[in-house]
Amino acid sequence: MTMTEAPAATRPAPDTARGTIVHPAGPNDVAVYRLFDRSGDLLYIGVSKDPVQRWSSEHRHNWWWPEVDHYEWVWFPSRAEARDVERKVLATGMAKHNVHGTPQHGSNWKEKVGR
Repeated sequence: MTMTEAPAATRPAPDTARGTIVHPAGPNDVAVYRLFDRSGDLLYIGVSKDPVQRWSSEHRHNWWWPEVDHYEWVWFPSRAEARDVERKVLATGMAKHNVHGTPQHGSNWKEKVGR
């Protein structure tokens, strides 16, 4: 740890992650959201009409949630367009904790339950 880095105990709690909240332009818009760690590395990418609700209901229960430092999301006029963007990012393998749609699908779960 460097002199300018805060010790883990004083870092912001995951529910205080920084980001910009941008409201959808239309009632059917769907967001592509990205969750990043302190270094700016992509942890997770997903698609949702309500990213904050998605994080509250699902992601905050994942073992990797404490790594989240900040987020961003972009709205698209259709779920199909949002999914296309998500698929392209997933194909790069850069999203550390996404496994669905990748060769690692199921590997994190198997590691956690000892299979």
